[in-house]
Amino acid sequence: MSRPLLGLILLNEKYFGELRSNLISNQGLEQQQTLNACFEKLMEGVEQNLLIKNRDRFTQNMSVFKRDVTEILRISTAANTPVGTVYMMS
Repeated sequence: MSRPLLGLILLNEKYFGELRSNLISNQGLEQQQTLNACFEKLMEGVEQNLLIKNRDRFTQNMSVFKRDVTEILRISTAANTPVGTVYMMS
C-alpha cells in the first residue's frame, strides 16, 4: 500500500501538505507537535523519485509512522475517556 502512496504524494505534494496540515490542526496542542514530527520522519530521507531504493525507504518510514500515529491516537483517546468508562481497543 505504501508504494502507490508515495507516487501519489510526489504527484500532488500540495494536496499532501494541505491534508497534513488539516490532520495536525484537528488534534490537541500536545498531539500537534508530536504528529508534526511523525510527518517529518515519514518523508525523512525520501527523495523526489520512484526508484526502488527510495520506495523501500518510504515503506520503512511508513511502518514507523503507522506505529507512532497509532500510539498517539491511543494515548489521546485514553486520556479523553471518562473515569469509570470501559475502554476497548479493537
